[in-house]
Amino acid sequence: MYEVVCVIRQSNVLRRWRRWFVLFLFVDLMAVGFLFYRYMDSYVPDQLYAVVGEMEDISLPFGCETEESLEVLQVTNKDSGFSMVSGETGNYQVPVKLFGVLPVKNVDVRVIRKMKVAPSGEPIGIYVETNGLLVLDTAEIQGEDGLTYAPGENILKTGDYILKWNNEPVPTIAKLDQAIQDSGTKKVAVMIRRGNENLKVAMKPVRATDHTYKIGTWVREDTQGIGTLTYVTEDGKFGTLGHGITDADTGMLLDLQGGELYQTRILGITKGASGEPGELQGYINMVADNEIGDITKNTDLGVFGKMRQSAGDGYAGDFLPVGMKQEIRRGKAYVYVNLNGMAQRYEIQIDQVNINSTDNKSMVIRITDPQLLSMTGGIVQGMSGSPIIQNEKIIGAVTHVLVDDPTKGYGIFIENMLSQ
Repeated sequence: MYEVVCVIRQSNVLRRWRRWFVLFLFVDLMAVGFLFYRYMDSYVPDQLYAVVGEMEDISLPFGCETEESLEVLQVTNKDSGFSMVSGETGNYQVPVKLFGVLPVKNVDVRVIRKMKVAPSGEPIGIYVETNGLLVLDTAEIQGEDGLTYAPGENILKTGDYILKWNNEPVPTIAKLDQAIQDSGTKKVAVMIRRGNENLKVAMKPVRATDHTYKIGTWVREDTQGIGTLTYVTEDGKFGTLGHGITDADTGMLLDLQGGELYQTRILGITKGASGEPGELQGYINMVADNEIGDITKNTDLGVFGKMRQSAGDGYAGDFLPVGMKQEIRRGKAYVYVNLNGMAQRYEIQIDQVNINSTDNKSMVIRITDPQLLSMTGGIVQGMSGSPIIQNEKIIGAVTHVLVDDPTKGYGIFIENMLSQ
């Protein structure tokens, strides 16, 4: 009887182990399937640009193929992807399947006319005017009566823009301060913009210990800096930086009313080191004769506008074809930048390409040119916007430096900038 009980118990233990084994196997298969899908999703492009009349070769992961077509967009499977060509502009979809059966995704293809832009690489001074006064923070102030007040607290938020005080526009800090002094301790209506919405709030200044009236709010107006011009188009439009102009304290993208590009002169270079980004030191003489362009747009993918007619030729190099992201290869490329009086090419390596990037960190790049490394130590502040050239096509622009290793940084696809 004892032996029978032992056998039954062993049988129950084995069944339980088998159940656990099946469960673990199922979980492992689900995890592998999820990781495999993530791999496929990251390496199969979401969207592609193609030039009308030109054959494009697209790489796909092993096992992926498309539905061949002889329609307007002609698609042909190849060993490691597919090729496509169209004689007409337009928007198309190319379905990608695993082993021709399991759907992976539909690739959006936009066929456009051939584009050429002139890479610049010239240093520029950037001056921008904010659309209102940017609120950085609120603070407590000591009142004339000895009490502590915080008149801006719970009314204004970091990132708000002050537009009007008592129904009067206040485009500068000086005008806001004068309006506050005129109001005294009277409660007034203040027009602010929060996100995309204009709001009216009520504020009451406090008479401080220095006998002036204050609202306990830190604000910022216009800002300026140095960057590198990326490109000029045939009709005189420009793109620069490859990232937006943000507030240094809040990190928020500035809402601009307008701005100008100015001639600038590089006076010196602070070399970058691990943990200490370097910078280009320049001089911006903001007089009318030095204006070379007008800024119209500030986005996460760059700053854009129109060159002044008299300045366009001096800031544009030879026109080059635009290289689409599917043409970019890991390996040798060049960055184009003026550090000593003349824009020239310096060798870099493209270490990584994120084919589905829609932001300003599309490529990981590494400076390898000995001359550039000796001058800057790598990528420094002020080099943002420097055009990247590969196979005699402009493919992107420098955007960021890796603080721990200034020889490395990020670049943006040029097609992302041109889409703005």
